[in-house]
Amino acid sequence: FILAHVIASIVFNEKESMALAASRLRRPHSRGDGPPVFSHDFMIQNHADIISCVCVVIFLGLIPQATNQIASKFIFLQYNKSVEVEEEIDPTSSRVDIQPDAMTMYEYGGGDLYNVVFYSLIWIILHALIHEYIWEKTVRRLHLSKTKTSKYLDSGSMVVFYLMSVIWGMDHIIKEGYFFDYCKSLWEGYPHTLMTLSHKFFMLVQMSFWFHCYPELYLMKIKKDEVYSKLVLYTTSILIIVAAYVTYLQRLALILLVCHYSVEFVFHSSRLLHYHGRDDIAKTGFQVWWVLFITARVLSVVLSVLTLWFGVNEDPVLLGGIDLKNPIVRIGGLIFILLLQVWLLVTFLNYQRGRSVETISAPPPIKKSRSKNKKTD
Repeated sequence: FILAHVIASIVFNEKESMALAASRLRRPHSRGDGPPVFSHDFMIQNHADIISCVCVVIFLGLIPQATNQIASKFIFLQYNKSVEVEEEIDPTSSRVDIQPDAMTMYEYGGGDLYNVVFYSLIWIILHALIHEYIWEKTVRRLHLSKTKTSKYLDSGSMVVFYLMSVIWGMDHIIKEGYFFDYCKSLWEGYPHTLMTLSHKFFMLVQMSFWFHCYPELYLMKIKKDEVYSKLVLYTTSILIIVAAYVTYLQRLALILLVCHYSVEFVFHSSRLLHYHGRDDIAKTGFQVWWVLFITARVLSVVLSVLTLWFGVNEDPVLLGGIDLKNPIVRIGGLIFILLLQVWLLVTFLNYQRGRSVETISAPPPIKKSRSKNKKTD
């Protein structure tokens, strides 16, 4: 369904973008109508159109038989496996021809890198479309400074991603019933080598989003003083998702990501409302964010300890010659998660301290007294 919408948006915008690109190429640069072809500014301004053409070429590769196998590696999920699922038999039923149903499940493998690369290109296109047709048009009406404009655009793109991920993740959690059995599904039957189509697609989309953020630093002309913090965020997110993906902890990663994304969605939504002048609603949103942030940190630690220490402690599971159920390996994973929660908490406290300093140092608003001069005869 998502790929169908992406294809439609690409094809719909391709005609307009190709006509615009052709008109730009026909115009001589001496008139000052645009940057020269293949320059940095030209690539930045037209990166969505260029990547759209690349994606269309990959989609068209599905048609010829010679390139079908190569193109399908980029578009469709791989490593599918048919698993028989036994149907629950009603004791009062008289049926005797009950046969197990076949269900398609998925494993992970090195071929998933093709999907991550292609989905990263799709994210770059969606990022450009959302910025150009929604947030850039909105921010022009607010007349913000350059720093606030950068934060506004960043919150605009992140709030869309967080909202989509939370809805998608919650739908999968409810369907699989992870919370209905007191989260025992997180460790029972470990290792969880098989995933449903929705679950694997969710994990690959998460990887591709954070991978696409690296070229966005160049395409969106991010300031040098903001690059380091963003690189730390992107790299940490990728490491966590990839580590959970290859160590069969996809279920734990799904719940932790939904918890973290819910908190971040509230924060970025409140910041957008603040820039739009809805300070009363934004203040309430920030207060809700404070409570949810602490709750999410505690919940992440509790679920990680229950899963990695108390749940996963039976037969050995080898990955590259390393036993994932070895106590040293599990302690290392717990230490990494605990350090991550501490780092998030320190970042949260520094942000609150910075806001308090800005509030104290901000000059009080000047009340203009309007005096009317009365004319005396």
